[in-house]
Amino acid sequence: MIINANITHGESSFSELPSLLKEYGYSNPAFIVDKNLYDNSSYVVSVLEEVVNKDNLIYYDYPFEPSYQMLDGLVQDINSSKALEKTDVLVGIGGGSAMDTTKGLAVLLKNSGSAIQYRGFPKDLKQPLPVIAVPSTTGTGSEVVFNASFIDEESKVKMGINYELNYPILTILDPLIPSTAPPHVLASSGCDALVHTLESFMSTESNEHVHFFSNKAYRLIVSNIIPLLKGEGDLNNWMNMQWASVYAMFALSNSTSGPTGALSYYLGTNFKVNHGVAGGVFIGEVVKYNHENGYYGLSKLYSQNDKHLLTDQEKSANIIKQIYEILNLANIPEGLGSFGVTSDDLKGFSEFAKQAGEAFGFNPVKIDPNNIPGTLINI
Repeated sequence: MIINANITHGESSFSELPSLLKEYGYSNPAFIVDKNLYDNSSYVVSVLEEVVNKDNLIYYDYPFEPSYQMLDGLVQDINSSKALEKTDVLVGIGGGSAMDTTKGLAVLLKNSGSAIQYRGFPKDLKQPLPVIAVPSTTGTGSEVVFNASFIDEESKVKMGINYELNYPILTILDPLIPSTAPPHVLASSGCDALVHTLESFMSTESNEHVHFFSNKAYRLIVSNIIPLLKGEGDLNNWMNMQWASVYAMFALSNSTSGPTGALSYYLGTNFKVNHGVAGGVFIGEVVKYNHENGYYGLSKLYSQNDKHLLTDQEKSANIIKQIYEILNLANIPEGLGSFGVTSDDLKGFSEFAKQAGEAFGFNPVKIDPNNIPGTLINI
């Protein structure tokens, strides 16, 4: 199992950023900050005012998930202004998109050429700029991995820039930052963490170490996202959700994604659906399909006191019930019609499923790509 993370956490831990930069020996930081977060968080602004000037602050203000083309435009603007010539560290503050953009810039500001030439898993690059990650959501896990997702706007394929020397050197988990987010952000990011947790757990490539982190993540999600979605949570619940996101990504990065991850990418890139919401749409259908076809592995996630009285099938059914409680509280649609998907589009999902056969192959129950409509997809 590979884990490469350096995490500082706790209420107000972000306020230590100025002193942490000095402690790590960085004198010329640049900041990539989610614009919506900056406009709505006086806490974030107050901390950044100690270290930011207009030349080293870049807003992430893209309407959808970041693309290679967006990244090229950003690099061109940065190089034209020469504002970041002396930058010695990048600080990404925001959701997965802002942090992924930061990691993409870390590579491109040290390596010439267009972003798309580094798609996939490039090798033997110049050392990227170091990255500090400060998540404002509780789902992507981008703060603890080297992977950075980007979409090719022309082909609508998402591959990313995944360079193994691009792990964040420091992650700051401060519950004060995500706690001010609107409910729909929590719903989306929480579903993202839930998908990472369940797909890594169910994968045919999973193992006992992955199960350890998946189990921790699942328990934290169930016990903390429900009160938060009901408006009854506190900062401790937010802190636990931040750790759930981390544990879920530890599990996923040492296992595999599956049909939910694949289908959510297709829905997201073709119909502009937020990744967490897209994953939430499919994960319930996948776990239900697996259960109905004899897979009861999710029973291992059941931790109630009566577990010794129940069969694996009954425990698996109870876990699926919990999953749907979360999806319902998060207002995840049961069908794709609300995203503009029509019956004419279903063939596209099936064709994509055939192309993504490897991801579907990691599911513990065989899924026929030709039967995706009506099996995992409802209008």
